[in-house]
Amino acid sequence: MTSTASRHRQWIGAAAITVATLVASTPARADYCIRLSGGSFSGDIGFFRIAGERPTAAGAMKPITGRAAGLSPVFGTAVVGKDGSYIELGATFFIDATQGQFDISFSPVSATSGGGHAAYGEYGTIDSVTAKIVRCSGEP
Repeated sequence: MTSTASRHRQWIGAAAITVATLVASTPARADYCIRLSGGSFSGDIGFFRIAGERPTAAGAMKPITGRAAGLSPVFGTAVVGKDGSYIELGATFFIDATQGQFDISFSPVSATSGGGHAAYGEYGTIDSVTAKIVRCSGEP
């Protein structure tokens, strides 16, 4: 007969495996995705899943949270210019324990193509990048 403690350990082990499987197989939720191209940015190092809506009102500002290269964290700010003519997104991210940043703009606010600068890896290296708002289902 199996003891209560033994059954409890088996149940905890099974629950942990189920949770790990769900986390590994469920993509990070995103409201929009950004693909950067240029310099160090291609493939999964250049694909960002962002949660929350982009601000659209002149002078508006919202936090950016999301994921890069699968499950690596992204955090920053999206700001619409005072005249409402552009939106600028600035964020820090970590992929494989390496820090990076991007500062990109879209003009007008509703544009799906833009550009700016980004850095990843070697300190002091900044790349010019193009940025596109893309379907999240196209993640590399």
